[in-house]
Amino acid sequence: MRSNRVYQPRVQVGIRPVSRPGAYGRKSVTPPSKFVAVGLSHKTAPLEIREKVFIPESSVGQCLRRLVDREVIEAGVLLSTCNRTELYAMARGEDAPDHVLQSFGWWPHELPLDTWRRYAYGLTDDEAIVHLLRVAGGLESMILGEAQVLGQLKEALAHARREGRVDPRLQIIAQGALRPGKRVRHETDLGRRPVSVSHAAVAKCQEVLGDLAGRGALVVGAGTMNQIALRLLKNQRIGDVYVTSRTSERADRLAALVGGTPLEFDHIDDVIERIDIIISSTSAAEHVFDATRIQHLQAHRHLRPLLIIDLAVPRDVDPGVDRVPGVHLFNIDDLQSVATINLEERKASTPAAEWIVAQELARIRRALEARGSAPAVEALVRRIERLRDSELDRQLAGIAPDDLRTRSAMRRLAEGLTAKFLDGPVRSLRNSPDPVLEASVLADAFDLESDEASHA
Repeated sequence: MRSNRVYQPRVQVGIRPVSRPGAYGRKSVTPPSKFVAVGLSHKTAPLEIREKVFIPESSVGQCLRRLVDREVIEAGVLLSTCNRTELYAMARGEDAPDHVLQSFGWWPHELPLDTWRRYAYGLTDDEAIVHLLRVAGGLESMILGEAQVLGQLKEALAHARREGRVDPRLQIIAQGALRPGKRVRHETDLGRRPVSVSHAAVAKCQEVLGDLAGRGALVVGAGTMNQIALRLLKNQRIGDVYVTSRTSERADRLAALVGGTPLEFDHIDDVIERIDIIISSTSAAEHVFDATRIQHLQAHRHLRPLLIIDLAVPRDVDPGVDRVPGVHLFNIDDLQSVATINLEERKASTPAAEWIVAQELARIRRALEARGSAPAVEALVRRIERLRDSELDRQLAGIAPDDLRTRSAMRRLAEGLTAKFLDGPVRSLRNSPDPVLEASVLADAFDLESDEASHA
């Protein structure tokens, strides 16, 4: 059963199960695989839950491997970001969404299953595909239309491929989901007015501190969000900028890119009096700053106001830091109040983006159904070629072996007639709006199943 808080996509585009044909379009006796999407997001779960179920990149392969080995899924792509942890997978059985939801909730979280189910959702077939398309298009993001999720989804798909966890059907769906992400950004105003969590972070800095000109900033972590944030801060004529990271080479590169100063983490005390803003976004499993550390830094600053923006999930900054005198701490969920930058303009682009989602859903359906009809096409070709060869051999038996011209002409005639005969039904099958039904009719008309069985 789904929880009462099950998330439902806003767009319902002709929801129906994706066809899962048998050998020639008939219903298979084996329970068909379903495409499922399970997980939770910022829309259903608060930050303190999302950080508990976040799966670092180093654990993604192990997670997928266990789910496949335990026969929970047949193939899967795992996406874990600051806003969502979701599994997109092929799974077998009528209860596939619930089974995957329960099994995925077990790994690798230290979270009771009933708590997981309270915040998680499970979607199937078209409903799941629509959701994935909307995620890729930035329509499910905290910042409507943000582009970073498309890159994250590409990386998740590439990781799953490297692990050998993507089958042909999942490849069609996941690769197909990347198209609307690109189209939304190139064909609608969502791409012309780019915003991100980093934009919201800098907007929060302006909301709290006012003019940022001449202010000092420390950026902890050298990832994409901090790169964007630093460029935006530079546009506001920020003063001294310091960059620190667990990897000094990355800190050096980012500092050089934006005209900042690389800094060893242990040397923050040396510059803290010149800092008004700390933006932290690392992949650390534990807190980078605890209350004791911030109290120590504030003592050096004589309790002057210090703005800390924690963009990381799991959080880099202990929530207790907010009680340190003079400190203003904001996490990624706190930025929703400033996520309205150009919101009305971006909302105006939503119908165009939804139309792209509908078009791409139809494209994915056709690709899946065409793949389902492929066995019928191959069986029909084999059936006709066997008939051709049998009849040709019978006729050639009456032709003198040394009459090569006649024999060659008859062979060319037979092959030409075969090609022309097959062209119509094969093209019709591949272009049909319902190739699965047509494949079934074709299989009956030519008795393909018994013919294949007799020649097995």
